Amino acid sequence: MDVLVERVVNGTYAQGQRIREAELQEEFGFSNGPIREALQQLVARGLATRAPWQGVRVVEHTREDVVALFELRGALLERAAELAASRVDDDDRRSAEVLRATLRRKFAASRAGHQPPVTGDTTEWVLAVARNRYISEIWHQTMLKSRIFVYDAMKRTAGARTEPLIGRLVDAILAGDSDSARLAARAFTRQVLVDIGLG
Repeated sequence: MDVLVERVVNGTYAQGQRIREAELQEEFGFSNGPIREALQQLVARGLATRAPWQGVRVVEHTREDVVALFELRGALLERAAELAASRVDDDDRRSAEVLRATLRRKFAASRAGHQPPVTGDTTEWVLAVARNRYISEIWHQTMLKSRIFVYDAMKRTAGARTEPLIGRLVDAILAGDSDSARLAARAFTRQVLVDIGLG
């Protein structure tokens, strides 16, 4: 399942492309059951659609869909950043150093021409520090499809403009500055839209 998600996110499977069960069976050596279950999980996560006589296809997004998705993403991330800034503790500060090291490594790899997977390290950290399970649930139910566009932005720019914005976001949270954290989250969301040509 994770392989299929990654293929949708990184564009191996293009928007609108049919994902054929027979090809997956041959590639992975599984029977129909597990392949159908994996494809159904893609549909359940909003990454694909299933229609009679058309099989499973990667979901297609209009410009309006992407903008609406990022409006929701921005609102959730801004609120989570505010909460994180008000709840940050010493354990979170230690985990922030791990996050920073991970991001430095990934951005350096991207600048060197190696596209690292977009795994949501920053947003996962913000959500963990925010400690609001409902925001986390909504994020995880709806935001996987936004990773497609974050990945596209990384491919285009190697994170040149988002890396400093992520740094500002983490710094604001660690400083306990809710207003600056919210503004940094907004700037980060807007920059991703700019990087994919929709800003």
